[in-house]
Amino acid sequence: MGKEVASVLRNDYNVIILSNHEESLKKSEEELKVPAVFCDITDPEAIEKSVKEISEIYGGIDILINNAGIWLGGELDSSSYDDIARVLMVNALGTIYMTKAVLPFMKKKGSGKIINIGSINGVETKTDRSVYIASKWAVTGFTKAMRKELEKYGIAVIGLQPGLMRTELHRKAGTERDYTCAMSVKDVAKVVEFAASLENIVLEQVVFRNLHCEIF
Repeated sequence: MGKEVASVLRNDYNVIILSNHEESLKKSEEELKVPAVFCDITDPEAIEKSVKEISEIYGGIDILINNAGIWLGGELDSSSYDDIARVLMVNALGTIYMTKAVLPFMKKKGSGKIINIGSINGVETKTDRSVYIASKWAVTGFTKAMRKELEKYGIAVIGLQPGLMRTELHRKAGTERDYTCAMSVKDVAKVVEFAASLENIVLEQVVFRNLHCEIF
């Protein structure tokens, strides 16, 4: 998903991609011809260092797209404590940490845009995914709260809540899913592009399943 978003935006924006997967990061950098920075978004020190370096090179950060996420399915008592912590760290705290790191640069400039790519599981519930849902509801609540907090600084915050997409999310977690009715990442990336292009922000949250959008 992140790679597709970068591909869509690279022609109109100076795109920098961050990841803690060194091999895939290098491959994406070569394919997309955009700068790449190795960074673990669960490590505050690594985040601060990376964001500072990026801001110094490009004179600031105008848009932050929080996209990193991992999956954990199954009933709660079947999940290990380590797996539970990891999902919350990446999905929720990673989003919060990255946002915190860019705020000084956006506040100084008096503008900026933060786009949090959550999940439809951040606005509804299903069985056998309680931890993943908890992490995505955290992102939804954080997005809503930050939108109110940052209005006075001229910083916009938008939450995107896509349904099932054809990504590697479930496979990497060792889970098989039926993607027959899933959305393509290319189509979802276009929604991200639309959100990034908005000048006068009038929406807070976009929930979409099969690209049927509910805009709030």
